[in-house]
Amino acid sequence: MIKRAPRGRRLFGLMLAAAVAAACTPATLAQSMQQRIDQLLSDPALRSSRMGVCVLDGRTGRVIAGKRSNEQFIPASNMKLITSGVALQRLGTDFAFRTEILVDDSFSDSDGRRGRVVIRGGGDPGLADPKLLDAMGMTAGDLIDSWVSAVREAGLTEVAEVVVDDRVFDRQWVHPTWPVQQLNRWYCAEVAGLNFHTNVLTIFTDPAGAGEPPMIRTEPDAPWLHVRNRAKSVSRGDHTVWAARTLEANQITLHGDVRWATDPVDVALHDNATFTGRLLQTALNGEGIEAHAVRVAGENEDLSAGRVVHLVKTDMATAMARCNVKSYNLYAECFMKRLGYEMTGQPGSWSSGAALMRMALLEAVGSSAGQSLIVADGSGMSRENRVTPMLLAEWLQSLKDDEAVFDDFLRSLPSATLAEGTLSKRFRNVALDNEVRAKTGYLTGVSAISGYVIGPDAETVAIFSIITNEKPNSVRLGLIRDIEEKIVELADDWVSARSGAITQGG
Repeated sequence: MIKRAPRGRRLFGLMLAAAVAAACTPATLAQSMQQRIDQLLSDPALRSSRMGVCVLDGRTGRVIAGKRSNEQFIPASNMKLITSGVALQRLGTDFAFRTEILVDDSFSDSDGRRGRVVIRGGGDPGLADPKLLDAMGMTAGDLIDSWVSAVREAGLTEVAEVVVDDRVFDRQWVHPTWPVQQLNRWYCAEVAGLNFHTNVLTIFTDPAGAGEPPMIRTEPDAPWLHVRNRAKSVSRGDHTVWAARTLEANQITLHGDVRWATDPVDVALHDNATFTGRLLQTALNGEGIEAHAVRVAGENEDLSAGRVVHLVKTDMATAMARCNVKSYNLYAECFMKRLGYEMTGQPGSWSSGAALMRMALLEAVGSSAGQSLIVADGSGMSRENRVTPMLLAEWLQSLKDDEAVFDDFLRSLPSATLAEGTLSKRFRNVALDNEVRAKTGYLTGVSAISGYVIGPDAETVAIFSIITNEKPNSVRLGLIRDIEEKIVELADDWVSARSGAITQGG
């Protein structure tokens, strides 16, 4: 349900309504919006911040208002609008990521040990995603146990080797332009052909006596993984516990003070394919099925033998929502690499995924995309990405016109009315008459929001893209966001006025 503003809520809205009643033209309405945007962006408090704006009429594609709309900007997480939209079009609304457990009971190794288990990854970012598991009342251990049960029911009593086939993607797990100092954070987790638990180790802490190391446990439970515990328990002061990992190994150290048994700590893992294989090996051994070795698949190795005994799927709608409503980077990167795999038949990579994304934008909006777009990664974590507000708005327009995917795409975006996901704390100081669905973006010095304002007739739509770069530390992020929301409010007023004009035959 759309929130309705109180009577007399905004002078600008009343002015627009009066203008419609006086049979003002759409050009007059656009002029009013343009003037107000010019005023907002001339605020001296913005200092050297560079803000670009584009607002389109979603019915015609006509530019209603804009400012620096053809300048290139770092889009931050607004990059996900391109990645997810292309994925929806090219992979299809019925697509699902698949992870298969295969058993080959005819296999024997050089020592005569029989039985092979293959974990065949499909690049699924949702495999054992903690939030998805919580929704199903499961843990990562429960999922691994289901694999063990499938192996047992297949009749294996010994496993010569567990082989992880992650070759759907290449093994460049980290994008070269991601910030090195943040690579052990959950939002910079490695991207693999076999992902598990969003490639993050969660460390739960419980304080012991003051000054003593806290008790810890991890999810997933990985008993072979040693966490160096340099944290200490405290009875007063702040709870400051944090974890770090060395870049090329799962050498994890816990730091800081632990005051209470809440606020678990996440740290991104290294080489998630091997890590997942070891989880299964450990669980098999624990159930009396001796698993002797774990390895990853060779480059050209044939692992087609055997039969599928267990299948895990993450459907497109779930993956899209995690990508856009929650702005989870891993999902966008897996979409991008999967696009590369589908295009080439070779392990998906950032370069092949970028090529397909550029091709899709050229087809959708024309040759202008060639000068407007630079694709580095899929999530927007890279500062090498470049878009223009005009390009993002035109891309959103093309998705609106694509009846095969638009409803699914729109549902994947957070709703301002419902205060979902990354919009949960936005638009608190504005009253919106219409449905607003949008994607936000943030990096240091960068803020963005792009999306749709949809009228009650579902036909009157304003499409907006607002991106700020070069914001100095002296400019409050709150000021930038206030201006973003005021511009969306202007678009909301335009939709209300235009809907009224159409209803009255204008």
